[in-house]
Amino acid sequence: MAKAPRDCLCFSGERAAACCAPLHRGEREASSPEELMRSRYAAFALGLCEYLLRTLSADHPDRRLSEAAFVQELRRAHERQRFLGLRVIRASVDGDEGEVLFHARIFEKGVDRSFAELSRFVREVGAWRYASGAVIPTAELPADVGSLTPDDVRRSVAARHAE
Repeated sequence: MAKAPRDCLCFSGERAAACCAPLHRGEREASSPEELMRSRYAAFALGLCEYLLRTLSADHPDRRLSEAAFVQELRRAHERQRFLGLRVIRASVDGDEGEVLFHARIFEKGVDRSFAELSRFVREVGAWRYASGAVIPTAELPADVGSLTPDDVRRSVAARHAE
């Protein structure tokens, strides 16, 4: 019996087979920072640690970990977390750099671990890679998450670092 088509876990509304699955399998690279971010969210939900490592920028701090340590850390997180929603608020590209502001709904053992992140992406050797992210935890988010701007995230992170 054939499997029923499944919606992609990146919440694009597309079927997984036509959305993130070809990226996860290495059949093609993401065409934009938003597509890479969505595929990474789906990869976290699926526990695809090797994909998450492969899509980090060359200078991302997690590259300093051994592959085994990186995979072990992600697998532990994957076992505890449930990925329940993704909303892209804004995405932009300027040459070989891009930003994606998103809200991820994640629960860990019944506790809301949702957050908004302003992710920075770079194009390396023609492929988009995740470079860094600035996070606002759910407790600090506005009631209307869709009203959040990249500057709001930057201000929130700067204020936390100033404390």
